[in-house]
Amino acid sequence: MKINRKKIENLLREKIQYGKSSDQELADILNVHPSTVSRWRNRFGIPPADKFEKRFRKKYGKNSIEIFKQMIEEEDSLQKIANRFGFTREYARQVYNKLYSDSDKLVRPRRRGRYKKAS
Repeated sequence: MKINRKKIENLLREKIQYGKSSDQELADILNVHPSTVSRWRNRFGIPPADKFEKRFRKKYGKNSIEIFKQMIEEEDSLQKIANRFGFTREYARQVYNKLYSDSDKLVRPRRRGRYKKAS
């Protein structure tokens, strides 16, 4: 069976970058072993999918990311956000860092307080 390299590359890019699919999920779609998908991904220079948001939604609910971001925009404290979701303030800080890139981050005052938009 001849494999069309361009089609495989496009499929991997689409499913990993936009669909956040894992190697195992792609292997099931393509009916190959996950290590084959990993090899193809590495050959094409495609990093593995960041599945954080997918796992977070699965654990905390369908709209959990949107709720988290809304609470940040409303300048709620990390402790209040942590209490809402049932995890620690430290994990709320880690989620915040994961969801917001450096350019999107809000500035936190030196004293304890709420995050505010950078001016």
